Amino acid sequence: MDYSVVDPDDLERVDDRPCDLRQLSEAAGMDNVAINRFDAEPGEQLPLAYHVHDTQEEAFLVLSGTLHVETPEGELVVPDGSMFAAQPNSPHRAYNPDDADESVSVVAIGAPSVDDVAPYDPEE
Repeated sequence: MDYSVVDPDDLERVDDRPCDLRQLSEAAGMDNVAINRFDAEPGEQLPLAYHVHDTQEEAFLVLSGTLHVETPEGELVVPDGSMFAAQPNSPHRAYNPDDADESVSVVAIGAPSVDDVAPYDPEE
């Protein structure tokens, strides 16, 4: 048997990210799912860019604050305690707007744990 207890605050922040990112699944030795905690101040986005996944399902559970998600169909507002989910081939960009009153804390879960992210240009 193999178990883990991971405190995100004990993990190193991932460099070169637009907000504070801590990789939980890697610290727990999990290979089949990507679990990350994002903490974004006003004006910061969670992923690196507006993007789409070919095969990965992705969910963002809002722990505190309000998450905003840009999609080709419009903006979604995800309040504290709610979850945003994106199926494969569903472009999205999660962020905390410039005029937000507070930071947003989110646990993001992606499965399978693959590197299939591709930039999405809404102008194309």
